[in-house]
Amino acid sequence: MKQRIIIFITAFVILPIFKLPLFSESSGGGHSFFAGLHGDFTLPGICGLDKTFGLGWGLDAEAGLYIQNFSLGLTAGRSQVDDEGSLVKTMQETKFGVEAGYTFDKTVISFMPYWLGLRPNVSVLLDLYESEGYRSESKKLIGLKETSKGTSIAFEGGLFADFINLIHSETFSLIPVLGYKETVRLEDDGPVLSGNLSLGFRLTYTPPPPVDYDEWLAGLSGGSLVVKAPTRSKTFSPDGDGVDDIVVFDVSSDADEHGGVATWELRVYDPGNNLFWSQKGKGEVPAGFTWTGESIKGDPVESGCLYQYVWYIKAKDNADGFIPGLISTGIMIKENDGILSFSLSSIQFGPNSAEFDNISAEQAQRNHELFDAVAEILKRYSDYDVTIEGHANNVSGTEREHIKELLPLSQARAETVKRELIARGIDGERITAVGRGSEAMVSTKKEDWWKNRRVEFHMSRKGR
Repeated sequence: MKQRIIIFITAFVILPIFKLPLFSESSGGGHSFFAGLHGDFTLPGICGLDKTFGLGWGLDAEAGLYIQNFSLGLTAGRSQVDDEGSLVKTMQETKFGVEAGYTFDKTVISFMPYWLGLRPNVSVLLDLYESEGYRSESKKLIGLKETSKGTSIAFEGGLFADFINLIHSETFSLIPVLGYKETVRLEDDGPVLSGNLSLGFRLTYTPPPPVDYDEWLAGLSGGSLVVKAPTRSKTFSPDGDGVDDIVVFDVSSDADEHGGVATWELRVYDPGNNLFWSQKGKGEVPAGFTWTGESIKGDPVESGCLYQYVWYIKAKDNADGFIPGLISTGIMIKENDGILSFSLSSIQFGPNSAEFDNISAEQAQRNHELFDAVAEILKRYSDYDVTIEGHANNVSGTEREHIKELLPLSQARAETVKRELIARGIDGERITAVGRGSEAMVSTKKEDWWKNRRVEFHMSRKGR
C-alpha cells in the first residue's frame, strides 16, 4: 500500500517539475489534435490491507491537443468489476475529467528510437459509481447486501509507451499505446488504490502550415491601431557581401492619437511556423529598426525561404494593433575548400512525389522564381560543374524507410530539379543528380523536419 502511494505521488507531483521546464523552453508552434480509445484491465482495489474489489475491465476515450511534446485533453471512461472483493461484489464506474502528459521521444532524449515515446500522464477525474456489496464487515457477517451510489474524486498517474511514426501520412498518425496507470479514489474510509493495464491507440491530426500567404497575412492584420511595417529591401541575404545583409523596418502607427506608444514587439517565424526571433521594447520603435537574421539561439536564416513576421504595437490608452509581413531570403553561397554550396528547403513538391502536383499556385510561382535564381547562379559560374543532392526526412527513423522510400524519392526529386535547370538553358553535362535519402538529416526535432526536406547544390571548378 505504502509503495503504491509513493509511486502515485511520484507520477502526480514530481512529473510536472520535469515536464514544465521542457515545455517552457520550446520556442515555437507545431500543434496537433488527438483522439484516443483504450481498453483497460483493472487490477484489484486495495484499501489499507483489504482487497476492496476484484478484477475488472473498462474502456476509456480521450480527445485533446498536442503543443509539441506536451498534451492536454479531456478523458471519459466506463468500467465494470464482477470479481468479488472483501466487501464489494460488483461495481460499475463512469469517470470523466482532464488529463495532461509529456512525451519523451528522440527530440528530447537523443538515444531514444524514432518509433518510441515514453509519456508520463496524469488525470483528475470525477468518479460516478454504483456498487453492490456490504457496507461493513459486521453487515457481511449477517449477509446484509446493499446497493449504493455515489461520487468521488479520483486521481490517475501512469506511464505509457507510444509507438510513434509507425502508421502515418502528411497530416494523420495512428499511434498504438501500451501502458500502466495507478488510480487513487478518495473514499470516506480512506484512499482506494487500483492499477490498470491499458492497451489502445491515439489518432493525431496535424494541420498543414498556411500556404496562401496573401490570404494569411490579410487575415492576421487588425486591432484598433493602424500599424505599418514595410521592409526597405525585397530580399534579405546576410552573407557578408555588404548587400542586403540586414533587414530594415520602417515602423509607423497612429498611436500618437492614443497617447503615444507604450510597448512594442516584433516576432519572426521560420518556414516551419516556429518562433525564430523576437524583441520587445517600450516607447517609440527606433527609427530604421534592424534585424541581422539570427535566431534566438544564434542560428542564421536559411537560403531562399519566406520568414513571416508580426509587429505588435500597444498605445498608452491600451489601444493596440498589429501587422504581419514576409521576409524573403536570397540564395546564400558558402565556400569550403574550393567547393561552392547552397541549400534550398523551400522547393515545394507534391506529397511523397517528385513532381509539382497538388501544390498551390503560390507555391508553383515560388518554385519558378527559385529555379530562375538558381539558373542565373549557374550561368554566372559557367566554368563550374554542379552536383544536385536530394535530401528527405525519415519520419520513422528506420533503415527500411531510408532505402525503400527516401533514396528513390530524393533521387527522383534531384532529377526533377535537373530538368528544370536544363529547361532554363543550363548544359545537362554539367549537372549530376544524386539522391541521398535521409543519410544527412539536419535535425531529428519535429519542428525542424522541414529543414531535412531540401535540395543542396555543390559547385566545383571543371577538371578539379
